[in-house]
Amino acid sequence: MDQPESKKYDMRWYDWSVFLVPSIFVISLGLESAFGPYPGPDVPAHRDFRAIAHWFDPVFFQYNLVMTLLVVLVVPSLALSYIQTMANRKERRLQHEVPPERRGEIRRRMGARASFSSYRGSVWLTTTIVLLGSSILLLMKPVFGGGSGVDFSLGSNMLTMGPFAELYKKNPDEYYSHLIRNQVAFQFGFLGAYVYFIGSVVRAYFTMDLTAHTFVDGAIRMMVASILALVLSFAFDFVLPGESVYAGPPVAASGSNSTGSSSREPAPAASSINTGNAHGGLAEQTDGTNLVLPTSLSLLPIVAFFFGFYPKRAAATLERITLKVMRSIIPGDRYRALPLSMLAGMSYSHELRLEREGFDNIENLRNADAVDLAVRTCFSYPQLKQWIDQAWLAAHLREDYPEFVLRTGIEDREELKRFLSTFDSAKIDGLEQLLAALSRDPASHSSWKLRLTTLKILLDISPAPSENCRNPGEDEKGTVDISSRV
Repeated sequence: MDQPESKKYDMRWYDWSVFLVPSIFVISLGLESAFGPYPGPDVPAHRDFRAIAHWFDPVFFQYNLVMTLLVVLVVPSLALSYIQTMANRKERRLQHEVPPERRGEIRRRMGARASFSSYRGSVWLTTTIVLLGSSILLLMKPVFGGGSGVDFSLGSNMLTMGPFAELYKKNPDEYYSHLIRNQVAFQFGFLGAYVYFIGSVVRAYFTMDLTAHTFVDGAIRMMVASILALVLSFAFDFVLPGESVYAGPPVAASGSNSTGSSSREPAPAASSINTGNAHGGLAEQTDGTNLVLPTSLSLLPIVAFFFGFYPKRAAATLERITLKVMRSIIPGDRYRALPLSMLAGMSYSHELRLEREGFDNIENLRNADAVDLAVRTCFSYPQLKQWIDQAWLAAHLREDYPEFVLRTGIEDREELKRFLSTFDSAKIDGLEQLLAALSRDPASHSSWKLRLTTLKILLDISPAPSENCRNPGEDEKGTVDISSRV
């Protein structure tokens, strides 16, 4: 029934490069840190990535290298482990759940998915983004005016500085301050997205739902969250204003003209300490003076992490605010699609998973194929079949669907069909039974009757035969031959 293991789990020799390339990069930096000559008067400084190895204490740097390697290699390791273990379990589960006539389709489609070649592009993309993001977070040390690190006194780009790029010559202290804030927002936005990505991958692993789309979604999330946090960091001072207060003589940037800082008046030591307590932050300068930082600045990593961990909710919040403002200026029509949250057993995580497959509302889900979604997602075939039947009934009843379920206890199409068929077999009008439970207002009685009659016609429920009419499928005793109907 299954494909041969050697063919199913076969990896090309170049697929192993997704493990080798990050390992070689990290190991080479570790060797440079341990055995490479430190730049000095007689040893020129490196002008490539080897310079990173001499920016930190060797032990601390090598510890960061180990962390970076683990952060990066977790991506291809989980993909390979899933292919070797969990994919086969999912195939066996689906073989027991789906109808017998479609089991051949399950075997064919799952065989194509249980191969590293179907994950190659997405795993490479995600591994590269994680390597770049973790390197900025753990290996890049920003400095200003020279020193061991990335010297931003030589300039920056418009992505990280935006309108503050004009401070490069006018006020180097403020220039460097805005640069650090933007870098912090970018890095913690990436960190939040990475933590969410690891959680989603682990969840997909154990629910047998780890597909190539999971890695692509995580890669896009990390890129979008980092850029979104970076862009919003420009508005941080506007939303939470607060100036840094110096409690001593200004400290000029090395090799630069600190015009902006020289105009500040030195504050008394006692008042500076009180200001520091009031703002909740007090940083010690290298020359013994104190720099009081506003408490709002400590919220920047938290806000950036939130935008990384919940980029869709953050984007939805911004979109909701923007639409609320724009609706008063440019009126527009609202979408009338029913949300998936109306269905029983649906959660926010389930909505996101179905949205990734293109089913973001009830009207879309009602036309889905349960077997196809069972192969592509973590949900079981019976659960998907129930949701699709619920979506069919909710799409016809619209906003009255919750009330219909509450009053009748009927949740989906199959339950309604079974209810009406049972009453018809007993020669009882099932529609009147439903109307008695749904409508006590004469004004809405006719509306509900028409809608229920329409549902009965759509369900193709034939009326019960009379006593004098014998079905061709009945025997002499009046019992029904079910096989003749089938």
